[in-house]
Amino acid sequence: MSAIIEPIIYENASQEAKVEYERQYRITGTVTNTSKTLLHHVPSYRVYEEWYTLRGGLLKFISNRALVVFAHAISQEGKSVLNTSSFRKSLTDRGEDPDELFLDDEEQALELYGRQLVKDPNSVSDTLFAHLSQYYSQTQIVALTAFAGQTIAVNVFNSALRIELDDYLLHFST
Repeated sequence: MSAIIEPIIYENASQEAKVEYERQYRITGTVTNTSKTLLHHVPSYRVYEEWYTLRGGLLKFISNRALVVFAHAISQEGKSVLNTSSFRKSLTDRGEDPDELFLDDEEQALELYGRQLVKDPNSVSDTLFAHLSQYYSQTQIVALTAFAGQTIAVNVFNSALRIELDDYLLHFST
């Protein structure tokens, strides 16, 4: 399947899109197909870039591995090939097999929560909230839920518009 909306070509982009493109390139060293597609509408790009702000906030109270496990579960449950591939790459880069993860109790709670938020957020059980509350404050659960919602939104965007995998992710798709 090919992308519904082709990523912008830098040379043909608006000045506003070029500024954002250059900023992302300076920060990350790359501009993904998702970002290049979002840059067709810079306000949308900026909203989706807030995922990184949420991510940074979570990393103040959970490990990077736990965050990746959480985001991977959300993306896998949401059947987002692009995002699942990205998080599979993150786990593989850590020397782990994404198909054979050994999760501690906290990571199990995050994985279950992420999957449930995708399946049916109205049915998150009191038991699961109690499990999360063993590790996280109310404020932190709010942050986790906001991050999950933003991750789900990115998954929907990438899947609906059939954003193509970036070359560096091809090896990690399932």
